[in-house]
Amino acid sequence: MKPGIQRGLKLGVVLAFFFSGFAARAAEGPTLVFTGGQVLLREADGKKIKFARKDMVIAEGVTVVTGENAQAEVRTAGGLWRLGRRAVFSPGATGGGRLLAGTVLVLVPSGQTWRVESSRGLVALGEGTWILQAVDNEGLKLICLDGPATAVALGEMKAPVSEPLRKIKVRPGELVFLLPQGKVFGPVVTIFLQELLATSRLVCGFPEDLPDAVRLKNLGIAQSEQLKGVSNALVAGAKDEKGFQVVVPKAAAKEKPQP
Repeated sequence: MKPGIQRGLKLGVVLAFFFSGFAARAAEGPTLVFTGGQVLLREADGKKIKFARKDMVIAEGVTVVTGENAQAEVRTAGGLWRLGRRAVFSPGATGGGRLLAGTVLVLVPSGQTWRVESSRGLVALGEGTWILQAVDNEGLKLICLDGPATAVALGEMKAPVSEPLRKIKVRPGELVFLLPQGKVFGPVVTIFLQELLATSRLVCGFPEDLPDAVRLKNLGIAQSEQLKGVSNALVAGAKDEKGFQVVVPKAAAKEKPQP
């Protein structure tokens, strides 16, 4: 065999090995691409716990637990999950997951719907970027960052429904609660999206920007301009990824007539 042909065959074998390995890795499942602080992986039976490291593939049933001031990012099925402090989260093999504690940011890819479970609720999230928080009543707080996006109430994992119980469409900067048992959404509330994007560690506290960071910034600016014309609709900002407070302004006191 001629030397040139032999070198070409060797190069082809190396490239084929590289790309087949890359494809196999992409198909392995949810992968940790970043960890900061103490992040643990807990096996499904709860008996084995180990420290998480970058590039680890998370097996089915394994739970990611973040400590105080810790954070992690998981890439899966073309989208991502960002976990804030004191989160307890199990990623699904096809993009969804189970959130039992803490706050996460989730980017659902175009054309996909991801199912997310809480202690007592199950919701399907349409494409877009969301922030989710497991709340004390075992429901979920949902905040739409990029939309309009759709959320569908599906009951509970232990008793899922065959037909959607309720479907809502929310716009960027809108917050809604999925109540326990996963059958009903609370009222939709508007929050200040621009402030949230600027202060949430889930958005701006990671080494890399979100894939849709520029679009989110523009959506925040657009909403801010729209809210300038609304005089008595003050809702809330977030000081960090731990939660969001809705503020309802009191009615202005009437001035007493001058004598």
